Amino acid sequence: MAQKYYHDALMSAQTVIDSLEFARAAQQLEGSVPVTSLARLQDRLAHRSGEVEFTVTGGRDERRRPVLQVEISGMLHLQCQRCLGALEYALQVSNTLLLLRHGETPDAGADDPQAPDCIEASTELDVVGLVEDEILLSLPFAPRHPENMCRSAGDADEHSGRTESAFARLAELRNLRQKQ
Repeated sequence: MAQKYYHDALMSAQTVIDSLEFARAAQQLEGSVPVTSLARLQDRLAHRSGEVEFTVTGGRDERRRPVLQVEISGMLHLQCQRCLGALEYALQVSNTLLLLRHGETPDAGADDPQAPDCIEASTELDVVGLVEDEILLSLPFAPRHPENMCRSAGDADEHSGRTESAFARLAELRNLRQKQ
């Protein structure tokens, strides 16, 4: 049975585990991390409020290899790449990570899309860093609101009859010059 540990990243700067021992003992670590403490995520966000909840569970796969099961959830406020406004993104990550000893290479089945991701085992694995890695890997490359849902798209429709494009004005000037 898994031993459970609870972690509140608000109170601790860093939580480190021995990943192979954690997997061997089938331990479990649950906690939360404020979004503001995830430094590498900051440039993807429109708002830095909220927190993410995580659970890391050690164990073995069907071939008795050491693995970590990572579950992460929360609400992120990403920046829409279409309108640059806030986009609420429901974060749900569930990933199994196969632990490889130093110098060990993944077996031939690692290219299989169903195979677990591999990471090098560490005696000092930073759990919050691992959680941040998994979040970054799960985010869409260019998050956008659904078509016609952006704030700027609606604003552009409202103003389309009232303002003239700068390029349209340049085209008029070019046409006038050509006629002279």
